[in-house]
Formats: sequence, structure tokens, C-alpha cells
Amino acid sequence: MTMPAEQNRLFREVTTGILVTVLLFTGIVSIPLLGFFLSILLPMPVLVYRLKLGRKMGAVITSVVFCIILAVAGGIYVDLLFYAALLLVGFFLGEYLEKPLSIEKTGVYTCLTTVGICILGMLIVSAGAGQNLVSIVSENISTNIDITLKLYSEMGVPQENIDVMINASDTIKYVIVRILPALITALLMFEIWLNLLFIKKFLAKKGITLARLEGLNQWRAPEYLVWAAIFFGIFIGLPVQALKLFGINLLIILMPVYFFQGIAVVSYFIEKKRFPVFLKVLIYSIIAIQQIFLLLVMGLGFFDTWINFRKLDTMESSDK
Repeated sequence: MTMPAEQNRLFREVTTGILVTVLLFTGIVSIPLLGFFLSILLPMPVLVYRLKLGRKMGAVITSVVFCIILAVAGGIYVDLLFYAALLLVGFFLGEYLEKPLSIEKTGVYTCLTTVGICILGMLIVSAGAGQNLVSIVSENISTNIDITLKLYSEMGVPQENIDVMINASDTIKYVIVRILPALITALLMFEIWLNLLFIKKFLAKKGITLARLEGLNQWRAPEYLVWAAIFFGIFIGLPVQALKLFGINLLIILMPVYFFQGIAVVSYFIEKKRFPVFLKVLIYSIIAIQQIFLLLVMGLGFFDTWINFRKLDTMESSDK
């Protein structure tokens, strides 16, 4: 392939990556009811094109899309932080997938790098604006609460329910500001997990397999995390507000870990029993939609550490 032809191909690929990502972002901001579900997909084109085109072109796509989002989001820093984090997840997940790292390290490094850059960016913004970071976040959360209440009103939610939220808005804002780092971290962990599943299937269609992405339904968290969860859970019952919030934040971060282990248990038995496709879709859809089933899956993952539902230790012993 000649140099001009290669440059044209690269230009088309980068342009396509930018357009697909911007199209997803447009759907997120234009369709509020589906916005959250569409946001799950936002890192995926960045991840695919980062792996396909390399670091430089992946960085170009990420930077251009971020600038477009910056122009649209304006001064709503919490929204901007959210979208920036999703783009960074796609980029850095591609970075760490190319390194000889375990699946745990790939996810943890992606999450830490993304959170670190977002915090640094917010600190720079707050310093430039001459405002405290907490006050900026608090103002933007208030704005988002107002937008949410307006949306509920337009959707026909009973006024008494809206009044309850209005009366509790100060408490809601107080709590959200103090657990926001944990909420963002937990959300990013879910995003990383979903994108790992997506990229596994994408690579499989191209005949590429990564050993670390195989056997995810046999994954389980280190046992010491159970004791960490119990220890920090005790903090919630303490009368000291700072320790209570500290415990809540750490438990929020640990919740996705046990969801991953719980869903691995579910997936393991679905594959073992060879459930038909429609039944698989039904089970996963119920888990995604019904909050009670999300909690049950987390509980399943938590107790799997002790009960070992999949009998993995027995399997490992028999293989030796």
C-alpha cells in the first residue's frame, strides 16, 4: 500500500472512530431515558480504535471527542468529568490490554489511572476558577438535581413525590458529594468489566484470543477482601460521621467486585447446564433491570468465597 493510500485509510479510520463516539454521546444527551444505557457503550469505540490504530491515533480520537464534549457540556463539570472518565476508560483499557498483565491488574490500573487523571483535571479547573473543588462539585450536583426534578415533572411523576425529593435535596446533595469518588470508581469498574466482555467477543470474531480474558466465569476475588468488607461494614455503625462515610465509600467500591464474582457464578452454571440463548438473555436482563437481583448476585459472590459454589478448588486439585 502506497503512503498516500495508507494515510487516507488512517484518516478514514480516525474519522470513523470520532464520528461513532460523538454519535453515541449525542444519543446520551438527547435521549435522557436511554442515556445511562448508551453511556455504557461510550468507551467501546475508543477501546476498539485504540487497539486497532495504536496509541497515537487512539489519543487523537480521545482528545478530539473530549474537545467536542467540552464544547457541548460547557460548565457542568460533573457531567464533563463523567464523560471524560468514560473516554479514558476506553483508551487506558486498550493500553493495559497490550501489556502482559493479569485481568485484575488490567482492570485496577485502568480504574486508578482514569480516576487519578480526572481528579488532577478537576483540581486544575478548581484552581483556575479560584474555587474550592467541593463547592464546584456541590453546585453542579445541585444543577443536576434541578434538571432531574424538572424531568420528573415533565414525565408526570406525582407532585407529592417531587416535593419529597425537593425537601430532601440538601441531604441528597450532602451525601452525594461525600460518596461521589466511590460512586465514580464503582461505575468505572462496571464500565471496565463490560468493555472487557465486549472486547473479548470482538477479538474472538477476528480470531484473536487473550488468555487473561478466558475463563472469566471461574474468576473469584481474593479472600482477604471479604474481611475488608466486614471490617469497613463495622464503620457504618459507628457514631463518628467521618468514619461512617469512610466505611460507606469503601463498601461502595467493593460492591462491584462481589457483583463480578456473583455474575461469574451465574455464568458458570448457565454454561455448565447449557441453557438456551433465550433463557440466558432472560436471566441477564432480569439481573440488569431488577435491583433486588443485583443485590442477590452480589450476595452470591460474597458468600462464594466461603461456600465455593463452583467447587473450583476441587477442580484445580483434580487437574494436577
